Amino acid sequence: VSRDSPLPSMAYLKISGGIFHDCAVHDIDLITWILGEYPAEVYVAANAQIPEIGAINDHDNVAITLKFNSGTIAMIDICRFANYGYDQRLEVFGHSGMLDVKNDTPNRTEYSTAGDTSEAPIYYSFPSRHHDGYRRELDHFLDVVQKGESMSVTDRMTSAVSKVADACEESAKSGMPVKLIWASEEIPEDYVQV
Repeated sequence: VSRDSPLPSMAYLKISGGIFHDCAVHDIDLITWILGEYPAEVYVAANAQIPEIGAINDHDNVAITLKFNSGTIAMIDICRFANYGYDQRLEVFGHSGMLDVKNDTPNRTEYSTAGDTSEAPIYYSFPSRHHDGYRRELDHFLDVVQKGESMSVTDRMTSAVSKVADACEESAKSGMPVKLIWASEEIPEDYVQV
């Protein structure tokens, strides 16, 4: 689940590359990194509940299904605006159990009374939610530049995720599943060759 907050400005949305290249790429990247493989097929259902987003031929709600040759099925739920905060969750389910990654909050305080329980709200926006990740990204970049370490993200990873985002766009437009064919030179090292 990946639901943005706050709603980006229309000026930004017009140049963002669309919801698949601006938002979905992060979820696609995470799923393919966890699985170590890229999908063989994608199917997307999408709409624009916000008329201004529909007017620029983009979507604000998408449901993506990814099918992998390993038999894994992944689902991505994306929305451009969640009024309650930056909603980022992950669930991995299989025959051995389930992994549930809940929303992060500024603190884990929970307040309980005889009739109610409340906890700290989730982060409001991606800069507040991912501030530590941005710091680690910068640290890694400096290690690459100053110490000659290898990049953790390769050009193949970036290109492959972009190819999947293109297929998602195509599926949203056609309303049909889109098959992906992968050449071995498109697949990053340590990923399953399809």
